Amino acid sequence: MEQLPEVLRMNPEGVTKVCTEIFRAAGYPEQNAEFIAKSLVFADIRGVSSHGVARIKSYMERAKKEHWNADPQITCRQRGAVCLMDGDDGFGSIVGTFAMKKAVELAKEHGIGFVSVSRSAHYGMASYYPMLAAEEGMIGFSCTNGVSNLAHFGSMEGMLGTNPFSMAVPMQGQAPMVLDVACSVTARGNISNCKREGKEIPLGWAIDAEGNPTTDPARALVGAVLPFAGHKGSGIAIMVDVLCGILNSGVTSKHVREDQTVGPNVGHTMIAIDISFFEEPEEFDRRMKQFAAELKAAKPAPGVSKIYLPGEIEAERAEYNRQNGIKMGRGAFTELCEACLEYGVAEDPHRYIMEG
Repeated sequence: MEQLPEVLRMNPEGVTKVCTEIFRAAGYPEQNAEFIAKSLVFADIRGVSSHGVARIKSYMERAKKEHWNADPQITCRQRGAVCLMDGDDGFGSIVGTFAMKKAVELAKEHGIGFVSVSRSAHYGMASYYPMLAAEEGMIGFSCTNGVSNLAHFGSMEGMLGTNPFSMAVPMQGQAPMVLDVACSVTARGNISNCKREGKEIPLGWAIDAEGNPTTDPARALVGAVLPFAGHKGSGIAIMVDVLCGILNSGVTSKHVREDQTVGPNVGHTMIAIDISFFEEPEEFDRRMKQFAAELKAAKPAPGVSKIYLPGEIEAERAEYNRQNGIKMGRGAFTELCEACLEYGVAEDPHRYIMEG
């Protein structure tokens, strides 16, 4: 029996190729398969394994059960800078990429682009989409609702999704400033990863089905995750549901469907802001860098060796991981190999192991 280390280092380009081939073999057009693969590996490159390739098994299972469209016929109703988009039950990575590109297109014409999406699915790491806008020299924002597995403040029942939101601000010649925050103490994917790898979760992450705090990931997964900062995280999650589930005639997290034979009806909001409409991009960039320098020059708190800006830690991880390989747990690697076997993919993930 193959003996693998607990954590492997994998070539990110190779893993992207493997994931693309898996989705192609499952019936996804090549471009759509690439959208999904790139969004998964993007998360691993930035060191957020909860939204990375470790999700491929659950994605494939949901695609089978929920009829996520491999090639959705996305439609738009537009007025000025605003677009209401129907994702046609498409995979979230496909619909989300299309939506942010539409927001950028609208921003180029109107100064801002606002796209509200219904009938989509889980779209992965929230910062993937605003960073697409940042690549175009724009400020980007995204948020999404999801399956109700977060207990709002004062309750013991999952009524809200973790409902993440993200904003990216470009800075010329360096990584953008990026905020990516779920409304829970931790992403539910981290709990799934702990279960897969046979580890306990920290106390305070989640409650079980009876409302009791738990360190058992299996009990947590049938219970609910907890909001960060109590009523604050809970309140933000509620407002994300307004944007992503009510404004667009979609559904709130409580009514997002899971494990059914119809689309989950997840909602997203994408915003792109053309900086040049408000200020000369060079002056904006100068002021952003000055702002960043001032923040980093502040006197550090006791025990702190370096002050980080939003997204800076992830940017440092990304630079390292592109050169040295993305981390992948043994369980996630095994599931990737199993997916290759199931769909008859010739690409062998073992080829892309860089080190253990």
